[in-house]
Amino acid sequence: MAKNNPFSPTFGTSPPALAGRDAILEDLDEAFETGPSHPDYTVLFIGIRGTGKTVMLNAAEDMVRKRGWLVVAEQGNPSGLIERLRDGAARLLAEFDSEPSRRVSGLQADGVGIAFEHRSSSQGPQDLRSILGSLGDRLAQTGSGLLITVDELHAADVGEVRELGGILQHVTRREGRPIAFAGAALPYIEDELLQGQLATFLQRCSRYDIGPLDAAATRNALEIPMSRSAATIEDHALGRAVEAANGYPFMVQLIGFYTWKAVHDPAAGINDADFTVGINRAESRIGRLVIAPTWNELSNTDRRFLAAMTEDTGDSTLDAIAQRMGVSTNYAHVYRRRLERAGMIVTTARNTVAFGYPTARAWVSQRTVQVPPQ
Repeated sequence: MAKNNPFSPTFGTSPPALAGRDAILEDLDEAFETGPSHPDYTVLFIGIRGTGKTVMLNAAEDMVRKRGWLVVAEQGNPSGLIERLRDGAARLLAEFDSEPSRRVSGLQADGVGIAFEHRSSSQGPQDLRSILGSLGDRLAQTGSGLLITVDELHAADVGEVRELGGILQHVTRREGRPIAFAGAALPYIEDELLQGQLATFLQRCSRYDIGPLDAAATRNALEIPMSRSAATIEDHALGRAVEAANGYPFMVQLIGFYTWKAVHDPAAGINDADFTVGINRAESRIGRLVIAPTWNELSNTDRRFLAAMTEDTGDSTLDAIAQRMGVSTNYAHVYRRRLERAGMIVTTARNTVAFGYPTARAWVSQRTVQVPPQ
């Protein structure tokens, strides 16, 4: 087995080659250079599981650290987001005001690995808006900035997310302080968190749909890490892997990881047999790791919609799906939107849909879906 596997099929871990996202990274770099007036200074990355939203947050954090910025990175847990952000920003403010040799370059979630001196709760501003205002003023004086990132934003409390939006609206957009924001979320955030007048700031954030990679980017994501150690890569076999991945970034990492595990000697090259092992292992894992968690969140009617799609060998029309479900086409439209938000399907043409995840058709076809009595 080849050692030092270059692939990382773990959610939230940056891949060895960030392929297909160059345009987004260029936009972000320009935004951080320009400042709060740039529309991408506050941004949301939206996509289904495994498309690389967290990877984009990681890339943004790395980008600003190279500029000498500070970072507060948090997770959108069901409660406590504002408090955690406040504590993180307060610690950075305290460090910024301490001796220069003791300043920190960032704060990861929960402050793990960073030691801070205790400051009395009576010192300095206490609420998040005031703390960010004070920290932003100090950073502006040094030509630096702060990036706040929140992963899994869809899982956070609606009220707290909207409160955060209101705070950033003041300190970043209205007052022009160098405090940037990047969030990552599943598509259903559009329906659950970004509606109504209280979500104005988030509605105005730039949005990037982190979708599938094209064939060239998929090939690069597989080939570049392998070519750093492998003498040769069988071209036809690599093409099969690109087709199997279907542009889905997490599938790329799975195929790459298990293909590399199958390689006995990189110096002898990577052949068709190695890729066959990698593709088969990846296809067996993708259902449990990605499709199953989404399936478990679906209603029975959602599942009936997907089960109806398995009767086709290719794309499915809404008329055919509705007929199989015994409902109207307009009714099917409602569930199409829900399943698109969940990432289980994609629209390929007018009134035509396809499965959104590789191997999803085979996975769904193995499930029994209960049909309620009429």
